[in-house]
Amino acid sequence: MSGSPDRVRVLHVNDAAFTAHRLLKVAARHGEPWSFYPRAVADPSWTGISGRARFAGRGAAWVAGLARRAAGVDLLHVHSGAMLKHTRLVPKRFVLHLHGTDIRTLQYEPAWRDSVLWGVRSAAAVLYSTPDLAEHVLPHRPDAVYFPVPIDLGSLPVHPDRPEPRVFFASRWEDVKGLEAQLAIARRLVTETDAAVAVTGLDWGPGADAARSAGVELVPRMPYDAYVRYMAESSVVVGQSAGILSSSELEAIGTGVPVVAPLVPGYYPDAPPIGGGADAWGRPDAVTDAALVALRHPVSTSGAAWIARTHDAELGYRTLADLYPRLLDRAGARPIP
Repeated sequence: MSGSPDRVRVLHVNDAAFTAHRLLKVAARHGEPWSFYPRAVADPSWTGISGRARFAGRGAAWVAGLARRAAGVDLLHVHSGAMLKHTRLVPKRFVLHLHGTDIRTLQYEPAWRDSVLWGVRSAAAVLYSTPDLAEHVLPHRPDAVYFPVPIDLGSLPVHPDRPEPRVFFASRWEDVKGLEAQLAIARRLVTETDAAVAVTGLDWGPGADAARSAGVELVPRMPYDAYVRYMAESSVVVGQSAGILSSSELEAIGTGVPVVAPLVPGYYPDAPPIGGGADAWGRPDAVTDAALVALRHPVSTSGAAWIARTHDAELGYRTLADLYPRLLDRAGARPIP
């Protein structure tokens, strides 16, 4: 395996939607000295004054651990602006990777705004994972780079023939995912398939009860591998109605299962192979029509080829392998030989 000629030592801090782990898996194949440090997790049983004290102690230990690891690397790659309240305590050059809620929502909340915007303005480079985030980050950081969600194609199951038709809503039932449009799609699918098709979705999100009332059969949240397999084994996957493709929709596309979703026009000029797409933006009925067509004429899609061209983890790795040395050159730092 060939390594990067500059061999920049990078510590990925935290993970979001498996992005860090997918990139690190590829980096390891290339012999890169990149490593991972998970975020601290509080025990929900820690309550009251003693619980707060234990949480503060764990946080202090986490920061101390980060400082030790940071001393042995050239660069930090911080996943999520929500990590900045703690990672900013360790003075080290860093890349900030924004994944969604951190820049779309948290930057507008008083408790988070200062730390998120400090990170956006102070980072050596800023990456954002979906095209809708541009309007939230570019005003503060015009040189921020769109970094498509990396997908590990080799780990995805392949869409099989399924004798019993099933539609699966892949997102949680929440306003940020386009809840009202999702419910409209679900109601019509339930009505028009008349129990001949299992219309299913995750039992997750504040709108889950409304989805159940609409006739959706809710299934429990499941481990990642089981979740991806459930998507692949469905007849049609309905993506979120927020106009973007996040990790779940991209993974479903990569398996070859037919995916339907509305997309904001202009977000994906490379024409993802899904039903609906930009033509269905703001039109739940158009998404439902696409789902019904896919049910009547079941075929596997060319999704894997599209993912390989646009979102494969190898592409993400190459972007970072090119970026990291340039950031150190800019700072006058020198990577290990």
